[in-house]
Amino acid sequence: MKIKLSGLAALFAFFAAGQLYAQQPTPTPAPDETVKVTTSLVQMDVVVTDKSGVVVKGLEPEDFIITQDGKPQTITSVTFVDSNTAQRTRIVSTTSKIEKRAIPVPPANVRSRQGRIITFVLDDGNCLASPASLAMMRDDIKKFVDQKMQPDDRVAIYRTKGGSSLMQIYSSNKELLKRKLNKINLIVSGACNSAFEPLRDNSTLKATGTGAATFENEESKKARKDNEDRDRRNHVAGTIGVLNFVVERLKNVPQRKTLFLLSDGLLTKFDSDSYDALRDLADKAARASVVINTISAKGVTVSGMLMAQDEVLPGIINGPDNTGIASQERIDEERALNEGISYLAYATGGKFVRNSNDLAREVTRVLDSTTGYYLIAYEPDEETFSGKAFHKIDVKVTKPDLELSFRKGFYGRTEKETQTVYKSADSPLFQAISSPLDETGLDIQMTTLLGKDERAVGFVRLIVHIQGSDITFTDEPSGEKKAVFDVVAVILDEKGKIADEFNRTYPIRIPARGLSTVQRNGIDFSTDIPLKRSGIYTLRLALRDNNSKRLGTAGDLIDIPDPKSDKLLVSGLITSELSPDGQPKPFVGRPISAAFAPVFSLSAPSIRQFRSGSALPYVFTINNVRFDNSSASGRITKEVRLYRNGELIDTEAERPLETTGQSRAGINEHSGLKSLGDDLLPGEYALQVIIRDKVKNMVSSQSIDFEIID
Repeated sequence: MKIKLSGLAALFAFFAAGQLYAQQPTPTPAPDETVKVTTSLVQMDVVVTDKSGVVVKGLEPEDFIITQDGKPQTITSVTFVDSNTAQRTRIVSTTSKIEKRAIPVPPANVRSRQGRIITFVLDDGNCLASPASLAMMRDDIKKFVDQKMQPDDRVAIYRTKGGSSLMQIYSSNKELLKRKLNKINLIVSGACNSAFEPLRDNSTLKATGTGAATFENEESKKARKDNEDRDRRNHVAGTIGVLNFVVERLKNVPQRKTLFLLSDGLLTKFDSDSYDALRDLADKAARASVVINTISAKGVTVSGMLMAQDEVLPGIINGPDNTGIASQERIDEERALNEGISYLAYATGGKFVRNSNDLAREVTRVLDSTTGYYLIAYEPDEETFSGKAFHKIDVKVTKPDLELSFRKGFYGRTEKETQTVYKSADSPLFQAISSPLDETGLDIQMTTLLGKDERAVGFVRLIVHIQGSDITFTDEPSGEKKAVFDVVAVILDEKGKIADEFNRTYPIRIPARGLSTVQRNGIDFSTDIPLKRSGIYTLRLALRDNNSKRLGTAGDLIDIPDPKSDKLLVSGLITSELSPDGQPKPFVGRPISAAFAPVFSLSAPSIRQFRSGSALPYVFTINNVRFDNSSASGRITKEVRLYRNGELIDTEAERPLETTGQSRAGINEHSGLKSLGDDLLPGEYALQVIIRDKVKNMVSSQSIDFEIID
């Protein structure tokens, strides 16, 4: 539906662009945390399950007993939180079709939903990792994403190898997540002389007067072991560093977060710096409401088992039999490897899983056992924060046969002491970009289109809509209204390196008579960002209203295909408006210097709101097909599907695609109209276009979400 606007033809003739200038912003207030540690309140989350792993509801305050450093504490409030509905129940509160490639279902629009936030950390940088364990990590996470991931789940995948993924986006797009997993290779970081490596007998390497002996003397052996221990400590420090980074990014996300560390193990002695680092990580995770679950990626193991390739028998007459020694070393090392990761789960209230060859099943079990939890609060005594000592927490229930998962303690420091200190005027803006989830202080909605042209391998077209009611205007001496926006965008490649970035400030002036239109329809920011190489990219954008200092962020994963490939590709699908002749109107990109423009219709590509009974115009491009070839006639077909909440509700039958679209360098532009039935209820929908090449037996699809309104 068009909005009639009279006398506003020159509404945005005053739009201007400038360069970025620094101002002191006000940090976005942190939302209410699940876990709190202050001088007047300690609040922690506790999961209670029965023996079958089912969450137990309905417990009363008198059913809980909580102690700090062995001293009983007086419970001031107990709240049960249902993770499926985000509903909180205060119990007590005191005044204190068959094809080579299946067509993926369009991802759900989860912009306004609070689903599970799931983080996977693959410890592929561990020197103890093996190709077999890496394959299990990769394949089982892919299995979880494909089969068990829910439509409103937001998932991120980190790796400890080379800091290759420290700016991950939490995505609900299964296809992109699986493509990201497919890029994980099985090259290990290097051995650090594990007891599980094949045992080799080197006793005959050096001849002596009485027989043979090893070349390695005691001094050399000690030096070798010291080097190996150093390598192990470095790898453990690297893993803990990545986990610290992830926890820090999740700190301001206002809900309970679940993290899975998949690792061959962490060798940490209880009197070492590594153990202290684990303890500090557990404290940070508790304050950030992050539960760390650890899974041994070695699969099913038999402690002390020897293999046929182990050379345990003596290589010289009357030499030592190493069978018992080798077996015991493996038992000891497996115990030590499990101690580090089991402690991390124990201290943060998570689960430690070992001896399983189905990691996807274990992940699902853990998630199923955390569908609800209790928030228990008490008032600590004054001595709690008199030093930096670690305080142990213990929680029990009076009812039998119940299992509890909870955080085992905290350091005697308040939340204020752990808050981030901004180091420059624009730190909040760049901190917002590094946040894994969207900031909602300023309500923005970003649409990304992938395109291909002669300029580069591909380009990303950004379309960002800003709600007019969120914009703060100031009065100019001329009578105009002025708004100023800071825009920062960063695109990172698969290795975490910056592929492109920009930051600008845009002063916007409008005549006073146009203010009501802007407040009703909002404004759009749009520009194209060319990319020179194929691959999966991470895009983060932050936009700040400089008058109110309110921030909004958005992010996406972008997959730029290989230009040398002749693979059929659909890209650039977007709903559009109708031109005067009744045809869908393509969305044209804008230069970065003039990226803001007014919005005159609810059906604009940035808003995508339509009414039942109307026609939905759309445009898209097809890559790597040349329609000027006579053999193309009838070989390329199009099918259109309509989804609501992930369910297929309407299909336009597959039919030959008309070849009247504009063609340039193998890029063909096409459009269509989809009739929306009168019986469609208001809500969120998705349009999917499927293109098939009948000769090459190829298929490609793309989807775009939209909304039907009253």
